[in-house]
Amino acid sequence: MMHLILGDAELELVPKEIQGHPAVVKHAKSRRKRPSNVILDATYHHQAIRSKYGAEAERRGRPDIVHFFLMNAQESILNKEGKLRVYVHTRNNEVIFIEPETRLPKSYPRFIGLMENLLHNGCVPNCDSPLMRMEKMSLKSLVEEIGEKTIVLSESGKRVDWKSYEIPEDVTVIIGGFPSGDFLSNVSFASEIISIYPETLMAWVAAYEVITKYEGVR
Repeated sequence: MMHLILGDAELELVPKEIQGHPAVVKHAKSRRKRPSNVILDATYHHQAIRSKYGAEAERRGRPDIVHFFLMNAQESILNKEGKLRVYVHTRNNEVIFIEPETRLPKSYPRFIGLMENLLHNGCVPNCDSPLMRMEKMSLKSLVEEIGEKTIVLSESGKRVDWKSYEIPEDVTVIIGGFPSGDFLSNVSFASEIISIYPETLMAWVAAYEVITKYEGVR
């Protein structure tokens, strides 16, 4: 079994300190929602993000990364064969647990609506039999709960020959859920921190590489 975690994902509701920014208010109004119930998205909120977060602005508000990552993972052969478990850990130390049978909306606006409901209510479609649920939990706590050897993919990790690299049969793999920079969480608990390519890979591309390699040897 492979456990695949998108770590420190830039998925969050609009923070309180920028809920009154004109860009946020305008976007929320167009969707007939309160600013506090809207997901932070750099596509619409970049002015608000830049006005408040300075050096962090380039990484905040990227729910699109989560969407592409989950589409690749949930629709993979590995998941369809019951050999994959997928999680999203956010910058606010929330963990989203995703059932293998979950089929996510291909439409980005519908995906955003689903994630807004999840972040607001803690579960979707309902809390009696949720396909996705959220708990307050650090990345390290999640890894300890899973209890398998953990490999982190990072640009700053040890460069490996990916073609010959062997993934353990029972393993947890963590991929960063942010567009640039490094993990906010301390990932020194990992068994290995590796780099699989000399250039930056988007999270969903890294996920594809890991999943297909695991599929090829199992």
